[in-house]
Amino acid sequence: MMHNDLEPGKTKKKDCLQHAMWTLATSRSSQFQVYECKLYAKTRQLFQAFEPEETCHHLCSELAQAWTLLAIYELTCQDFHRGLMSAGRAFRLIQMMRLYELDAPQTTPNMQLEQCPGIVHLQDPVQEDWIDLESKRRTFWLAYTIDRFTSMVDGLHMFFDEHLIRTRLPASEVNFVNGLSTNMRFLADVISGDDIRCTDGDLSPFAESAIAAAICGRVLEHKQKPPSKLQDFCSRHRSLYALLGQRIDLLQIYASLEYPDPLIAFATLGAHVSVLMLYELAESRPLGSEAQGMRLTQALSAEHKQQSLDAVDDAALVVTVLGQHFQVHPLTPILLLLGGRFSQSHPGFNNAYVKLIPGIMTTLQAFYGLNKVAEDFIELLKSGNEKYNYFSQTEVPMSMQ
Repeated sequence: MMHNDLEPGKTKKKDCLQHAMWTLATSRSSQFQVYECKLYAKTRQLFQAFEPEETCHHLCSELAQAWTLLAIYELTCQDFHRGLMSAGRAFRLIQMMRLYELDAPQTTPNMQLEQCPGIVHLQDPVQEDWIDLESKRRTFWLAYTIDRFTSMVDGLHMFFDEHLIRTRLPASEVNFVNGLSTNMRFLADVISGDDIRCTDGDLSPFAESAIAAAICGRVLEHKQKPPSKLQDFCSRHRSLYALLGQRIDLLQIYASLEYPDPLIAFATLGAHVSVLMLYELAESRPLGSEAQGMRLTQALSAEHKQQSLDAVDDAALVVTVLGQHFQVHPLTPILLLLGGRFSQSHPGFNNAYVKLIPGIMTTLQAFYGLNKVAEDFIELLKSGNEKYNYFSQTEVPMSMQ
């Protein structure tokens, strides 16, 4: 998200960003974890001291980056709900800076806050170099990913509207670090249309994680939509299954199980979990009258059952691989929790409980001491097991018998 080290004589905003970077970095290193609590306290102090001045300054990407990094740290290492609050602060800053439409043709001038609170002034857009622009793109896409995956935990409504996004997907890390200008595709172009199979070779792992977030968001939005015509529901449902099938096929082409890229593994697991969420939705959503709804539910389940069965097997494999590698996406525990929930509620579905739960619990336990949300999710899954007596595997829902 950031390109170079922050320069000497940095502003208060950049000081906040620097400390947010340090805090997140120490949480990922056993060598420096002894400094983590004090550094986090100092970081929060800097943010709080800056707040009274914040509305009297121009918005800048450093401030959005700082809140985004702080949100990741709090989501994973402190308190999940506190992290959501910090994430909301980052989302609003990003929205006000219009980072979701950085590459829109004839973009309207950026709006920035002047000295008088409550008054918004338009300033002429300044020509930016590619690195600065790409840094802002990466800030947006990281926040977008956080928005989508955190919303999936409790089924919250999402902040960013996918239909308004006019910011290109993030470039590869190599191009970004070396300042090699490249034009990436737009999200809408990649995940819609017949050209989907012709574009993936140029996508960075970061871009793949953003695409996975978008598709997971579509599944969640599909779930949240109020009851509609059966035909509309079935059309959306089948379209999402088809899209997920294409993404999974593409990810498996160049995903290495021996040396997995953390972002590719995360995107792959996200796709498999989304398939399971769709299967569960068709099962639980009342569709029409009782008899009609039951027939339609059975038809949808039968139509995509094999894809869902494969998702259990493939997700179990990805989870096992993730448990053997130190580097993982910080939001991976969210997908593990969702996979665990499905396993607990569908113990007889392709032996989902037997295949998924052991790997999920082992992988979450590997995060102990490094990722607090993983520890919290372990307790949630354990309480679920106790509630349904799944440890003994003697109680099977009637729908599975």
